[in-house]
Amino acid sequence: MSATTVEETAMSRTELARAGQVRGVTAADRRLRRSGAVVGIWFWAIYAVYAVGITVGNAFAGNDLEISALDATLGAQRWAALSLGVVATTSLLTMHVATGGSRRSLAGGVTRCALVLGAGYGVVTVLALLGERLLSASLGMTWRRLGALPFDSPLTVLGTGVAEGLVVATYILVGACIGVGFVHARAWGALLVVPLALPAVVVDLATRTGVVGTIANVELRPDIDHAEVPPADGIAILLLGVGGSVLAVVLAAVVLHALLRTAPVRPR
Repeated sequence: MSATTVEETAMSRTELARAGQVRGVTAADRRLRRSGAVVGIWFWAIYAVYAVGITVGNAFAGNDLEISALDATLGAQRWAALSLGVVATTSLLTMHVATGGSRRSLAGGVTRCALVLGAGYGVVTVLALLGERLLSASLGMTWRRLGALPFDSPLTVLGTGVAEGLVVATYILVGACIGVGFVHARAWGALLVVPLALPAVVVDLATRTGVVGTIANVELRPDIDHAEVPPADGIAILLLGVGGSVLAVVLAAVVLHALLRTAPVRPR
């Protein structure tokens, strides 16, 4: 038998480290995805009752709702995603490291989970919007989105699905960043909330949705009593929305990786 060379030993260690990293990412992703699925099921079940109830109720009252119920709540799914990122990541950190996982693999798992859950939320969001539009039309009501990206063709519907998925992914990652910020600084972590929320602001502005995106696109016609958020139009706006959303996800993922690298496992 030939003796094991230094190169072979180094390669073996590298392969073991890589395999451990993959296992850690997969484990973190699996645990977080379960929590995300539960949060998503509850959110969309409650939202379905709310959307149908408010649409049908206004129809019976003789009112024209006009605006998507989802947009009227300024993207409520964001807050479910944000809370998932805050709670799930901070509660998982100690257990993940204690069971042999690395902070790097946790960051990778959270990022993968955010993208997967975001994709699921994006699909459901588009289906919800299409369902709202169909229900409103069947009741003789008008329907439009409050600002947001174009939603009037198969291409723009697809683009909206991608953008909405990236919105949720961004908010999960931002929530994780905020949670890890509190792990670092405890009560002083509250001071980090504003700068760590920058990717969320970027994705809101890019997609013209959420609190920031809606406020930024308010137009006074001709005064505050006639303020409105006009609908977006054109492929250029759609591409800017998707591109800005990608940028927000990348920025949030980079910040999370940086924060988790030095996150303390035990309370200070």
